[in-house]
Amino acid sequence: MKQHIIALIMALGLSACTTAPHQSTNNSSEQQVTSNASPAMDRPMYLRGDFTLWDADEVYRLTQTQTGLYSVRVRFMSPGKVYEFKIADAKWTPGYNCGFRYNGKVNLGKPVVADCDTVYNYFAFMPDRKGWYRISLDSRGAVPKVIVQRD
Repeated sequence: MKQHIIALIMALGLSACTTAPHQSTNNSSEQQVTSNASPAMDRPMYLRGDFTLWDADEVYRLTQTQTGLYSVRVRFMSPGKVYEFKIADAKWTPGYNCGFRYNGKVNLGKPVVADCDTVYNYFAFMPDRKGWYRISLDSRGAVPKVIVQRD
């Protein structure tokens, strides 16, 4: 009996350790997107990242600036630091949990394809100078995109 309990504990412990974040290795933006291409935006969405302790903070709530375009201002104070973030609702709901689809590195002014049904794929942005930036989720096309611009 004791051996069965130890085996069960070991199996549970090992299964928890072997779960790894999904990271897409396909860098092609030509690949067809099949799951939850754009969130419906029928609920509040937040910029959530290492700088918000991954919380859904009202200060970082996205607002609609145009039909299908949502954004928020954020102040990055550490040039050269990599800021990690996602755009998600308050509950990390599938279909409303937007991270990268192909590549998480975000360059200033260049849209990156998002996957709004991901768990681990966060974006990474490294500002070259401190100041205000605007992070936007563009859901107007067939696939959502995230873009970072100086504000």
